[in-house]
Amino acid sequence: MILLRFENSAHAPEHTVGGFMPTHEGTDFESMVQAFSTSYGAFGAKPLGRERGFGWAVELRRSGAFTAVHSTYQSPWEVRTLDETPQHLAFYIPRTGSLQFTVGKRAVEGRAGHLLMGNNHEIGNRCLQGGPHRSDALLLDWKIIRRMLVSLLEAPVFETLDLEPVVDLATPSGQLIGNLVMTIVQGMRNNGPLMSSPLAVAAMSETLADLVLRCAPHRLSGHLERKKVSTVAPWHVRRAIDYMYARITEPFTISMVADDVGVSLRALQMGFRDFKGTSPGAYLRAIRLKAAHDQLRDPLNLQSVREICTRWGFFHPGRFAVVYRNAFGESPSDTRSRAAASL
Repeated sequence: MILLRFENSAHAPEHTVGGFMPTHEGTDFESMVQAFSTSYGAFGAKPLGRERGFGWAVELRRSGAFTAVHSTYQSPWEVRTLDETPQHLAFYIPRTGSLQFTVGKRAVEGRAGHLLMGNNHEIGNRCLQGGPHRSDALLLDWKIIRRMLVSLLEAPVFETLDLEPVVDLATPSGQLIGNLVMTIVQGMRNNGPLMSSPLAVAAMSETLADLVLRCAPHRLSGHLERKKVSTVAPWHVRRAIDYMYARITEPFTISMVADDVGVSLRALQMGFRDFKGTSPGAYLRAIRLKAAHDQLRDPLNLQSVREICTRWGFFHPGRFAVVYRNAFGESPSDTRSRAAASL
């Protein structure tokens, strides 16, 4: 197994802890949970040791779709995902001690030099073992993964990905993913250069998402291989997609998209045809259909089916129902009924 190499922390500034400059630190478990909850979002946690004290230090940096967490803990503890926890693809890099979690019935463990990953809403509780435990984590907003997947498949996707949690660093693709993750982690550590380069962060987030979906084994790998997806789309197609997502609930025409991007309508249509295998209009319809489906699956959403379809640009409920059934195999009211029954 090829292991990740880490920079020599002996060259770190004297005021750092474990090679990083803490943004939060303390001596009790409750203060750590509060710091993470305030800075990132709600989650569940419990200490696993019997020690009365709980020494910890964390550097938490956020830039664009990335959150980088560099941390050291004097005692083991467990973290669990709640329904309200922000969804992300997590890359875990243990440096001392170990990280353990489950994926279905499979137990996974990583130690120094290993790289683990997973959707935090699909994997089990994470146990950070060791005294001390030191690790890095890179969290990528799941919206980037979902958007990239829709872009690659040209259709709404509702299955779980079931990503392989162990990145095989003995393979060229595993090494590429590992090297990019470490580059981002190091670029954000100690308020590094990536913290002041939003364009680089945006490009790296899309690149990392694309690499994971194309190279890491998951439930849809075979589907992607069969589709023989194209290379990354050119700038004008990517800008058009960004425009669509930014104004997804607003009324606009494809001509308006082309004008905003700065290309002709024909050039935009050809770009989508060549690199996405569909038209701009069909692409927009697919992402709006996915958004409507997400709202209908939410049991706490009290809007009517008509209100939801109108919100996402489908102004004829009958036609919406036909398109929806073709995409998801059930009517909008069936989806709403199943969501209500889950409460």
